[in-house]
Amino acid sequence: MIPLLSSIPFIVHFSLSVLAAVRLLYRKLEVNTTLAWLFLLFGLPVVGVVLYVLFGDHRLGQRRMKMGERLRSFFMQVFNVQEASLPPNVAGTPRYEALSRSILADSGFPVLAGLSPQFFTDAGELYAVMQADIDAAQESICLEFYILDPAGQVANVLAAVERAAQRGVDCKILADDFGSKPFFRSHWPKRLRKAGVQIVRSLRVNLFSSFFRRSDLRNHRKILVCDQRVGYVGSYNLADPKLFKANRGVGQWVDMMMRVEGPVVDALTSVCLSDYLLDNVGYQISRADLNALPIARCAEAGEGIPVSMQVLPSGPEMRNSTIYEVLVSTIFSAQKRLRIVSPYFIPDPAVQLALVSAAKRGVEVEIIVPERLDSRLAQFASQSSYRELLRAGVRLIRYRGGLLHTKLVLVDDELSLFGTVNIDMRSFFLNLELTMVIYDAATSATLWEHSGSYLPDSVPLDAESWAKRPEWHQFLENILRLASPIL
Repeated sequence: MIPLLSSIPFIVHFSLSVLAAVRLLYRKLEVNTTLAWLFLLFGLPVVGVVLYVLFGDHRLGQRRMKMGERLRSFFMQVFNVQEASLPPNVAGTPRYEALSRSILADSGFPVLAGLSPQFFTDAGELYAVMQADIDAAQESICLEFYILDPAGQVANVLAAVERAAQRGVDCKILADDFGSKPFFRSHWPKRLRKAGVQIVRSLRVNLFSSFFRRSDLRNHRKILVCDQRVGYVGSYNLADPKLFKANRGVGQWVDMMMRVEGPVVDALTSVCLSDYLLDNVGYQISRADLNALPIARCAEAGEGIPVSMQVLPSGPEMRNSTIYEVLVSTIFSAQKRLRIVSPYFIPDPAVQLALVSAAKRGVEVEIIVPERLDSRLAQFASQSSYRELLRAGVRLIRYRGGLLHTKLVLVDDELSLFGTVNIDMRSFFLNLELTMVIYDAATSATLWEHSGSYLPDSVPLDAESWAKRPEWHQFLENILRLASPIL
């Protein structure tokens, strides 16, 4: 009896590991990710299974995926998005026509016109313009952000939302439950709800939810839409850079945000309202829920220079990792020059191969990253890829003027990827992200200029000096590189 009893824990562990392994194999993940999980499942008694239950499945579930598709389709019909779509060959280049068709197939959003996009790099100027648009709103405001920290200048934006609700504007705030803890712990939710603002926690984090979905999924989107007339999207969180994480020793956060009008705002509204309904109502959304939304009219054409752009939402709510496919294919398509700006740069083998291949065939490849990150683990994991990239001729440039938080990919002189996506597996597969794919030479030139302003405060890495860094740095980088597929 004693040997039998002593083997019971082993039998339980082995049985649970086999069940998890079968599910893992049917998911058909990348081989290195699958092998890493199998090692944890069978190598760490109990712990491996617990880790897989908490962090192994990056999907939000089939019901959310299907309802999300139905909602986006519904809003596209209501807003007449298809009627406002532009020809897929607007960029005049076959490779971008194929790219736009691929994005349309996966996201449902066609190429649309954005009118006279403006880019903001100063938080004070950005929040002042946001506040003015909120004060001018007459019908609806939808605000969706990963981090909402009510300190400093952000309080003025929230006060503007409060005033809008008091004068009868339909105001919705959707904030990530984890990233916006300072907001939810402050007096602002009670104050705003009293004024009539509808506030929803996105992707709630608690012990109960951990049993049904991965507990570290985040809503990383940053969107503001006013009256379906003007939209904001980019890397800025609603947090005052002078105060946010000021004790981390990385300097002020450096970001960029785009303000745009025109038909493309309808697509941004579709994303924002879909996310709001899915987190507020759940998966049983009724006609009454839809009728309660301020969706009586679509965005007016307005005036301004039209720019062709495409909204690309991505994350565990989508069937395919479209942003990952788009990034790899655009890197391979680069012919002259390529610039990537990303705070968290941890390329997987496919992205690294694309970058190395581009550099070897003569493309001028530049990668601009912050010199110091707020996460030491991410810092070392990122550095594990530097040696191979430097040897291939990629220019690695480290920004010293603060924590560079802009997310930007510029391909040649016609294509820009601008939004919330970092170059890491979390952004590709785990976070709800939003990217604006912009097919326009003039906008591309503007973004080349803006990102070029980071260079005077940056230092390029030299392959020889980089090889002389401490041995323990190299060892830690290699360890974290092995863990990157499951981080």
